[in-house]
Amino acid sequence: MLCSMLMLSACDTRPVKPGPEPDATETITATPEEQDLLQQAQQLLEMAEDADSILERHQLRLRAVKLYIRAGDKLSARRLLDAVASEATGDPAENADINILYASLAIADRKRSEAEQYIALIEPVRRDQQIDQNALKADLDYLDGRYLHSVDRRTQLEQYITEPEAKKRNRLRIWAALTAMPDSALDPAGAARPDIAGWMDLARVVRSNQRDIAGLEDKLLDWGTRYPQHPANDGFLTDLVDIYHQDSGDRRHIAIILPLQGDLATVSATIRNGFLSAFYRNRSGLPPEIRFYDSSDENTSFNDIYTRAVQAGATNVIGPLDKRKVNELLAMESLEVPVLSLNYADNTVPAGDDTETFNPGATPKSAASNLYQFGLSPEDEARQVAELAIQRKQTRAAVFYPDSDWGRRVKNAFNYHYRSLGGKVQSETDYATNTSDYRRPIRQLLNLDKSDIRRQRIENIISERTQSEPYRRQDIDMIFLAATSRSARSIMPAFKFHRAGDLPVYSTSHVYTGIVDTDQDRDLDGLMFCDLPWILEDNTGLAEVFERNWPQQQAYTRLFALGVDAYHLIYNMDYMTSFSDASYPGLTGEISLADNNRFSRKLLWAQFVRGRPVGFTPEPPAETSSGATQTQKQAAGQI
Repeated sequence: MLCSMLMLSACDTRPVKPGPEPDATETITATPEEQDLLQQAQQLLEMAEDADSILERHQLRLRAVKLYIRAGDKLSARRLLDAVASEATGDPAENADINILYASLAIADRKRSEAEQYIALIEPVRRDQQIDQNALKADLDYLDGRYLHSVDRRTQLEQYITEPEAKKRNRLRIWAALTAMPDSALDPAGAARPDIAGWMDLARVVRSNQRDIAGLEDKLLDWGTRYPQHPANDGFLTDLVDIYHQDSGDRRHIAIILPLQGDLATVSATIRNGFLSAFYRNRSGLPPEIRFYDSSDENTSFNDIYTRAVQAGATNVIGPLDKRKVNELLAMESLEVPVLSLNYADNTVPAGDDTETFNPGATPKSAASNLYQFGLSPEDEARQVAELAIQRKQTRAAVFYPDSDWGRRVKNAFNYHYRSLGGKVQSETDYATNTSDYRRPIRQLLNLDKSDIRRQRIENIISERTQSEPYRRQDIDMIFLAATSRSARSIMPAFKFHRAGDLPVYSTSHVYTGIVDTDQDRDLDGLMFCDLPWILEDNTGLAEVFERNWPQQQAYTRLFALGVDAYHLIYNMDYMTSFSDASYPGLTGEISLADNNRFSRKLLWAQFVRGRPVGFTPEPPAETSSGATQTQKQAAGQI
């Protein structure tokens, strides 16, 4: 499909039909707002049947496509868009609409290269198409991590958007970009314009007080008095104040349900210590009642404990920790009070054979709307590796993973997401978990055995020995390694020995114990991995509290951070539900709410240098012809 697009002449702006449809197995529970959008789309399709001309019918169907995209029904949107594109009339405005919608779908699928090429094909005819084109460029900036550029574009669009709902959506996208920016980038004094300075200051106010909800309302109101003419004062600020005011009053009694005895007792104790540390550190305002319930008795169902907690007055519940019990909760039709689980339900769907295909959004339609899923998901980390590799244009991967359920889960998560972003997995090999000798599977991964076979064939033909070095495969530009710290310490030197030392190797937080050990980790030099802010740059002071009071729990340090974030998420859930792409700067990562109330985490990056992890910030892609710089200068004039 991309090859076909590249063959188009520069002046050809006809819509290009994309390749195969995305996986059709994904099932997402629609919100009431999304259901309303789907109904509106259906009404437009019915009107299209009675249209007087092909052009009018197409216009109605394209409006329906836009509603499908807004409702998150990408499959229906793509099918309908393909149908319209296949019989396009050649009308310039229609061509622009089709390319805008294909670009929107590519943005929704996080396929930046595809989106960029469709954006380049757009030749606006109407004012709304000019606005859509610039909004798409802002979304592309967002995907590339150019958040300030995205804010700049969208704040300039503010003056041209007249529809109230469209203004609200634009401001939500501004907010999404602001909340994705690091603290150091939120510098109102260095902002290009007063409106951007105001947005930055508002983002700083919220972020610096998300762990102190009682004081946040006053600081939001203070911001309003300092920026009385700012666009955010037109409803946006009021929504923020109302949400946090309600949250601080509604969270009166929190029940935490954990297995406090048995095999998971230490895990639960560490989570509990993190939760209580956050509670005692943030007791401004009226503190909630906290009550713990033991779920270690297998003869007592989680639902029974949940019911008992609700009857005792719980307004919020945290738990369970067991994935099987999360699955049980997900099958329930309703939950009386919100539940924040500390694990995720199974998210695999049958692929039609003995294997399973990872699908991060696949959950049953019966999912309880009051169930929020949160945890230290290794799949989240694998997907982040895939995103960084694609961002760096490393599109051909080799995957090395342990022969275990955990290894296959992480491998499947990486493969699914990497391929969905346009990458190709060229080679994947598993390794035994009960050995420290990885030579054979690494040779298989790198095709070194085939190199030896070729050499032997040549020697047989010429009847004499040859002097040659094994030649590793050249069709890969990165390796994804799923491993623990113990395994990685042997695997990384083996990669280098087997002529893969020039390839970038990425992994998850599991390759680092969280404790600096330059002697043990020197063999990991060069390995890049993502990890929790708690591990790489904690600035809360809680690390000292943890080390001083619970030194015996050091091996579970990340679970302490999980407990801290669980407490604060209780007070930020409504905010993150109401503001799309809003986030909370947690100790376990930059936390945002994804489909079906599943929290996902954006982690930090580090690379081992002389046995010590050194943090780095991935650079966004280089500017292109549709990049931010030139368009930012022209945005107002174009519209």
